Amino acid sequence: MPYELADDEVAFIIRPINTDDIDDMDDWDGSVGTGIAVGDNFCYSDDVLQDLVYVATLCSAFLDLIEKDDEIFDRVSDHRYEIMMKQINKHSKGDKPLQDSKGKVINFNEYTKTKGNA
Repeated sequence: MPYELADDEVAFIIRPINTDDIDDMDDWDGSVGTGIAVGDNFCYSDDVLQDLVYVATLCSAFLDLIEKDDEIFDRVSDHRYEIMMKQINKHSKGDKPLQDSKGKVINFNEYTKTKGNA
């Protein structure tokens, strides 16, 4: 499912690597490569673009760092769990489902969103 970046978006891209020598993705070692994509008609100043690229490269540096530092990995993993639990607990049975079969945008909070099946 392709996604076209809006004029105000910079994307942090994660893809599996080291997949050439495996027959089945169950054998994948978890290695990832990263990249950054910017929409063709970015609508803000170069200063804004520079700041967004900075945030994206921080994400990439973070992935490298957690491979080297188990304590940081554990702290972030625990924090992620807490955030997800808060969002799940906010979701009551009367609310709309977090995801429907049409692949609509799912808002977990004001800082995260994903499109499709995540």
